[in-house]
Amino acid sequence: MNYQQENLTISVSVLTQRITQILKSGIGAVSISGEVSGFTVAFSGHRYFTLKDEGAQIDCVLWNSRTVDLTIADGMIVIVRGNLSVYAIRGKYQIDCQAIAPMGQGDLYLAFEALKQDLAARGFFDLQRKRALPNLPLRIGVVTSATGAALQDILSTLKRRSPHCTVYLCPAIVQGEAAPAEVAAAIAALNQTDADVAIVGRGGGSIEDLWAFNTEIVAQAIYNSAIPIISAVGHETDFTIADFVADIRAATPTAAAELVTQRHSQEIMQSIARTRETLFGIMQSLLSDRLQQLDLLSRSYAFYKFSDRLQNYVQQVDDAETSLQVSMHRHIRSAKDKLEAIASHTKALHPLAPLRRGFALLQDDSRLISARESLQNRARILIVRQDEVAYAKIDRVSLLTESLPQDFCDNIQINENLTQRE
Repeated sequence: MNYQQENLTISVSVLTQRITQILKSGIGAVSISGEVSGFTVAFSGHRYFTLKDEGAQIDCVLWNSRTVDLTIADGMIVIVRGNLSVYAIRGKYQIDCQAIAPMGQGDLYLAFEALKQDLAARGFFDLQRKRALPNLPLRIGVVTSATGAALQDILSTLKRRSPHCTVYLCPAIVQGEAAPAEVAAAIAALNQTDADVAIVGRGGGSIEDLWAFNTEIVAQAIYNSAIPIISAVGHETDFTIADFVADIRAATPTAAAELVTQRHSQEIMQSIARTRETLFGIMQSLLSDRLQQLDLLSRSYAFYKFSDRLQNYVQQVDDAETSLQVSMHRHIRSAKDKLEAIASHTKALHPLAPLRRGFALLQDDSRLISARESLQNRARILIVRQDEVAYAKIDRVSLLTESLPQDFCDNIQINENLTQRE
């Protein structure tokens, strides 16, 4: 039948059905060999993989209703028997596997097993060296592609479960020839930070896509890391050398983020609340015990005796204070009396003090006349008293006891007596 006739128009579904019929009738059942790649098991139990050789590849499906006595893994060389069919939804042809048997093992699988055995013998996989994850990490390192979906899965999970955490991203390409060196360098760089734990991984893919994590350089970087490492490479069914060396293996990058945040923010707040209640109960119990002890002490005989002794001491202090005040007043009064006597005596010694008692000073030409000098041959003198000055003229000068009347001398004697009493 010629399907290119000018006026013939068919739907995609009809065309796919006709291609399926041609494949089944023209080729039918086949038995082919090739290397298994990208082997996955769906939630339904159906198994999917790609069979390839150096020049081509074809998709295969092994339904869960068909059992095989073989553990299928990437890198295996197998013989597949089945029917050629078409997966109409995607427009792809595939082999509906009826049976599968081993034929040999591919180069990558052999290399994987050789490195695995070598590292195991060197102690890279020893359980004794593996470390537990920190209970409450606050700084989480991530080594993966900066543009991959794995990073977004990790970041979204960390933000949802532990938004308080700080994330240190050390990006690296995770596929291709340069990937192993970049992943190893990123792990080393992360060890220069204060990260508490690190997630190293990528999303799913074929054994070739994941091969960077099956290299010795990456295994060595994980082994030498001072930071606990969670390996999160591919899907749940994918296993790499990195998984065996790492401290913990996670099925997926999302699962790794969940592992590292097992105690998310809500649980932490609840734990803090429980701890606070526990501490409050402990403090209340301690306070109650101390109050009971204080009550017992306050009612004890020793306490009352101490109170009596304390009152005696207080009274003694009061007595000492009163005695000190009396003594201080007495000393102050005595000192004041002495000070007043000294002041009075000092005032009496003042050169002009006699003027207040009626005595006078004699001056001649602005010069004091002393008691030893005679007033003879002086025409005029100046008499200085306390409140006045007199200008006098001398008529006659004679000795005091020879010239003055007796009553004047008596008066002088009386004045001298008064002066002595003063």
